[in-house]
Amino acid sequence: MVRCRQVLSLRPGVSGDSTWWENGVVRAVGRAAEVDQQAPSWIPRYNLPEAILTPGFVDGHTHFGMWALARQRVHLAGATTRKEALTRISAGVPEDGWLRGHGWAANGWEAMPDRWSLDTVTSGPACLDSNDVHSAWVNSAALAAAGIDRLTADPPGGSVVRDGNGEPTGLLLEHAVSLVASLIPGPDPARLLAAMRAAQSVAHSFGVTGIHDVEGPDALRAFRQLEADDQLRLRVLFHPPVAQLPLLLAHGVRSGEGTDWLRLGGVKLFLDGSLGSRTAWMLEPYEDGRDRGMPLASEAEAAGAVDLAAGGGIACVIHAIGDAAVRRALDLLSHARTVAIPHRIEHFQCAHPADVGRAAAHGIVVSMQPAHLPGDVALAESRWGKRAAGAYRFRSLLREGSVLAFGSDVPVATPDPRVGVYAAMVRPAGMSGGTDGWHGEERIDFDQAVRAYTSGNATAAGQSGHRGYLAPGADADLVAWRCDPSVLRGDGAAFRDATVALTVVRGEVVHQAR
Repeated sequence: MVRCRQVLSLRPGVSGDSTWWENGVVRAVGRAAEVDQQAPSWIPRYNLPEAILTPGFVDGHTHFGMWALARQRVHLAGATTRKEALTRISAGVPEDGWLRGHGWAANGWEAMPDRWSLDTVTSGPACLDSNDVHSAWVNSAALAAAGIDRLTADPPGGSVVRDGNGEPTGLLLEHAVSLVASLIPGPDPARLLAAMRAAQSVAHSFGVTGIHDVEGPDALRAFRQLEADDQLRLRVLFHPPVAQLPLLLAHGVRSGEGTDWLRLGGVKLFLDGSLGSRTAWMLEPYEDGRDRGMPLASEAEAAGAVDLAAGGGIACVIHAIGDAAVRRALDLLSHARTVAIPHRIEHFQCAHPADVGRAAAHGIVVSMQPAHLPGDVALAESRWGKRAAGAYRFRSLLREGSVLAFGSDVPVATPDPRVGVYAAMVRPAGMSGGTDGWHGEERIDFDQAVRAYTSGNATAAGQSGHRGYLAPGADADLVAWRCDPSVLRGDGAAFRDATVALTVVRGEVVHQAR
């Protein structure tokens, strides 16, 4: 990394704009010739004639530590058949006695995940997270270690999938995952720290300068260690699970408190599951069945947590994907006490038309992940039918005045924001592109998508006064993208194909393309 106290960055090939920053703060923004005259001649110049300059992109929803470790484990994303997944698993190396992996998505497989097939390629216990992290595929050794058999009751908010004879198949949904996951040793601190350090560099190469992370104590300790070692170069807003709420209140911690690098966001509360695992909670039954998904918290439990958190000055971060969960989240947060940073709803994936304007009316931030859209289209159409028109309603939410905060939900999707911007602008029906414009009336333009990754996330963090834009006095978090200027005229593919020339965090060049 190159630490620069003063730098001038130019993009005359696009509009002649320049930015000069000093000691981590933007000093001037304007025409290249004008800014060049203001800055002393000895200041280093980065002349990037083909670049578009934006504020630093913030990933508004990450599981950063999980992703960092997943990069070192069995990689199952993109496996199109169970056979292909098993081949990858057979080459995996156990960690602390357990074989771990992430990323499988069984929709379209020739056969569902089950313990018997997994037993053919594993011997010791194995636990493989689904792509959406709402299901786990485990083998017989893992079931035996957890004492799960045909007599085991489903935990509240979870399901042990069984065959026609009542035998567990090795597929665990939602809270049932913890029956096995609770047995797996936590990550070695040194291993996690090294993995997160490496993942940070990857994030910088994608133009990511900050994250809103949703994880537990292990990741928080690692972020604190990185900061103590002067190695943390991402702005982190940390959202712990609601189970940590009593501890936070006991220590008098409030949302927005922390350092320039690491601050407390809100506590994360789940109201439902996911579309991929068929556990998203819906107002009406799924199109291909009679079930309505799975609420993961009772109304009383959720209301009690929201009241307790907000009363103690802590924001609420509520996971809601199905339209029933979105409505419940809106009901809860519309009456919650205001705290230092906004309350927010994560995902907001499918909303009833009557609920689209309610977030804006109550100052609730809508945190969405557009990179999920291409892979969700087929499932949304088959499981939600006409209600799929209420999914990913970017333009409608903006029209109602909502603050959108875009992210990836990594490791569920790539943290590369180019994918998310493209999906928001084009709404392709399929990961490879497919037919453009799935419910195309909900497309947004390039500037709107960029603002959702920059100023939208700054608002969500309570930092809109000095972050998320480029102007004198703003924090010097910025990215130079080598990109065809046609993106400014609505060509989403132009940004998808862009490359990062320079990433700067607090005035420090943390990534520079060679």
